[in-house]
Amino acid sequence: MKPCISTFLSKGHENYEVPTVLKSKIVYMKYALLILIFCSGIVYGQKPRNYAVVTNELTQKLINVPVPKSPMRLGIVPFTATKSSIQNSPQFGEYLTETIMGQVGNYTSKVKLFERTRLDAILKEQELELSDLMKPAAALKIGQLAPIDVILSGTYTKLKTYVDVSARLLDVSSGEVLMSFAGRIKVDKNLATLFKEPTSKPTPDNTLPAQQVTSPAINVTINNANGVNETPKPSVADLCKIKVKEFRTKLSDLSTQQKIDAVASEAMQTAFDNSCGLLHFDVMYTFSRYKIQQGNYNRFLMQTLDTIAYPTKDDRALEIIRFLVNDEQLQEAEWESAFSAISRIGNYWLSNYLDYLLARPSNTAVDVSKTRIDDFFSVVSNGKLGLPLPISKETAYFEMMEGLKKNQGLRQYVYERYSKDLMLDDKHKATFFSELTSMYKEEENEVRKSEIIQWIAEFINQQDYPKASEQLYDFAWHFKLTTYEERNNEIKRDYPEAELKKLVELSRNRFAQYAVSTPYQSQQEDRLNFCVKYDIPVPGVIPTLEEAEKILKGSIVSEQLKVMKFLTLKDDAPRILEPTLVAFLAHKSLDERSDLLKAQTLAIEVLGNCKTTNRTAINFMIAALPNYGNDTEAAKDALVKIGKPAVAPLQARLDKTTIHEGGLQFQLITLLGKIGKDAAPATKSIQRILDSSTNKDVRYAAEAALQAIK
Repeated sequence: MKPCISTFLSKGHENYEVPTVLKSKIVYMKYALLILIFCSGIVYGQKPRNYAVVTNELTQKLINVPVPKSPMRLGIVPFTATKSSIQNSPQFGEYLTETIMGQVGNYTSKVKLFERTRLDAILKEQELELSDLMKPAAALKIGQLAPIDVILSGTYTKLKTYVDVSARLLDVSSGEVLMSFAGRIKVDKNLATLFKEPTSKPTPDNTLPAQQVTSPAINVTINNANGVNETPKPSVADLCKIKVKEFRTKLSDLSTQQKIDAVASEAMQTAFDNSCGLLHFDVMYTFSRYKIQQGNYNRFLMQTLDTIAYPTKDDRALEIIRFLVNDEQLQEAEWESAFSAISRIGNYWLSNYLDYLLARPSNTAVDVSKTRIDDFFSVVSNGKLGLPLPISKETAYFEMMEGLKKNQGLRQYVYERYSKDLMLDDKHKATFFSELTSMYKEEENEVRKSEIIQWIAEFINQQDYPKASEQLYDFAWHFKLTTYEERNNEIKRDYPEAELKKLVELSRNRFAQYAVSTPYQSQQEDRLNFCVKYDIPVPGVIPTLEEAEKILKGSIVSEQLKVMKFLTLKDDAPRILEPTLVAFLAHKSLDERSDLLKAQTLAIEVLGNCKTTNRTAINFMIAALPNYGNDTEAAKDALVKIGKPAVAPLQARLDKTTIHEGGLQFQLITLLGKIGKDAAPATKSIQRILDSSTNKDVRYAAEAALQAIK
């Protein structure tokens, strides 16, 4: 806003000063409104720029977006016209989209582009509109269907001499907007051709033309070499478009098995190539949508699949496999055909195929699926899976685990059977840990969940790599409860604290080692507090109870304060230190009185957690009540936690009070009331104060305490 105000003042408004003392809210609002209107003009009044400048700016902004995974897997959908656009030109939207794809394609180290035709098929199958893809919900849906990380969608608004372009980059796993862009493109002569007006406009329904004019038919002829006029023949591509369009109408009636067989039979007369054979995409889409199975057509598709040399470069392969598993099972012949196809895949596409072939067919017997997994790894070990080079067993393992994310049982089978022989580099180790923690979260069986915790502990104890400390503590933070009860119920279900304590017990040394292996002070404090909470000593930083006892018996107040801060974080009260803590309450210091008082206040809190019965400690707490400081609040909480053992000392002090100690009487009576039924022996003392006191607050507290005790 500051640069905007500066510009505002520089544009001839330098005499418009902000009043130092606003005598009227109306004056302030007028001034603020004037600045906002002016600033809005700056934002929306940008000058139109050349097409190449705007598209290059969008590309640079896109490739420089920080993403957790590099290269990011990007899907780009065509730009569409907004309702405000005076012209809708699919040609311009397509041209703009292809330009961006071409520019982004030059940055292969940062971006992996997802095939346009494949994305178009998914949009068609899910019946998603391009305009919807600016919304996070649609992006999340695409993320479940396509192996991409982010999706770029956009709109354009054609005005008289320029086109406004807007774009958004959405994370398909979270729906988060990672980048937004707005640009204004000047319409030159070349771009204007993409926005040509139609040669004739439709006549409104409620009017008729004044005169009907019939245009004569025009025959276009071409003179050949012999001077003979010939009418040009339509191209093969044009004929195929007509054929596909005509065949599509036959899919509108599949009401009987006879009609289904007829459609399948006619479709099979056309080879499934990338010209006329495109009609098979319509057949598969329709059959899948209505759960239609036609044996001969399935066999036709399997034969086609066998002819596809490079599945990752051909949309037909994955579409055929998706169709074959539409009934949630995969027959042996279908598996063999599909398995032959995936043996010719050697990149990150492999997990997408394995998802459909193994994770999704829920009607396939588990033993059959396990056998197929074994066949897969057998072929990998023989160096016969993957192009242009065979993939390693490590790559095969991670692609398989990624593909089986929707099938916990098979995923765990792969881990138990094939993870032990892997040769992992640092990057693989981080991925391996992520797979383990993902399995843990998705597992619902308590016994199995506990086994996975053991797997995590074994891995973290055996492997040390750069991201280990960050990953271990990030996993531990998932167990932390929030202030929202509904969210806490989910946390307790997915991350029960008992399992965290088990992990701490199994990997105590790693937690201690990684507590200080971060350059960030706040992060280190969080980790150290975690270690204190779960009784993990960190040499030189967090003392053991024996070391803490020596420090508390010493005279270095700064160290004593540090120890007490740690002790207050412990879940289990350090009862072994109770005598030492009681003695610590009697310490005095001339030079460090303030810090010593802080440490003793924390000691009161810890003794309350221990529910001490030591009379000296309890009397010290009661003596702190009139102080009205931090030690007073700590003493109140501690005395209520101690409960019954504190009743007699509290009653004794109450009996010694006079009418001039109304504040102390109020506190003592309130504490006895909070202790409840265990404070019954003090009833007579409270009643005596009620009968004799003229202080309204004291009398009210006495009445309330007597009711609470009863």
